[in-house]
Amino acid sequence: MRERLHYHDRTVKTFKAEQGATMNETVEETVTTEKGWEPIPLPLKILFVVFILWFVGSVMNLPNLYENGLPLLGRFVYGTSAVLVVLVLDIIGPMTFLFALWHRKPWAAKWAFVYISLFILNSIVALFTVKEELGLPQILVPTVVSCIFLVVIFWKRQYFKQVP
Repeated sequence: MRERLHYHDRTVKTFKAEQGATMNETVEETVTTEKGWEPIPLPLKILFVVFILWFVGSVMNLPNLYENGLPLLGRFVYGTSAVLVVLVLDIIGPMTFLFALWHRKPWAAKWAFVYISLFILNSIVALFTVKEELGLPQILVPTVVSCIFLVVIFWKRQYFKQVP
C-alpha cells in the first residue's frame, strides 16, 4: 500500500511492506525530496525570475516576430516558422528548465546547457551573416547574457545532484 502526502514543497512517500508483515507489524520507510522555491540557491532563483520574464517577453513579442522574422543559423525565418522557433526555444525551452529546477531533476543542467548553447551558436552565426541587418549590440548583448546563464547554471549544477 502506498500513500503520498504533500506538505508545502516537500513530498513525503511512505511505503508499507506488502510481504511478510502482519497488521501489527507494518514496516515503514520515509523518503523526503525537497523541491520548490525554498531550497533553490539564490543565483538560480534570480535565473528563475529572469526566465519567467524571458517567457513573458517572448509571448508579447510573437506578433512582431511573425511579421519581421528572426535570424536562425544565418537566415531569416518569418511567419509561422518564426513563431514555431520562438515557441520551442523561447517558451518551451525555458519552461522545461524551470520545471526541472523546481522539481530538482538531475537532467536540468544538461537541458539548459543544450538549449542555451543553441542561442550562443545562433548568435555567433548571426555575427557573421546578418550583422548589418541586426546591428552588433543586438547580437552581442544576448550572447553575453546567455554565457552568464551558462556560467551560473554550471556553477550551481550540484544543486540538481544533491537530493536530500
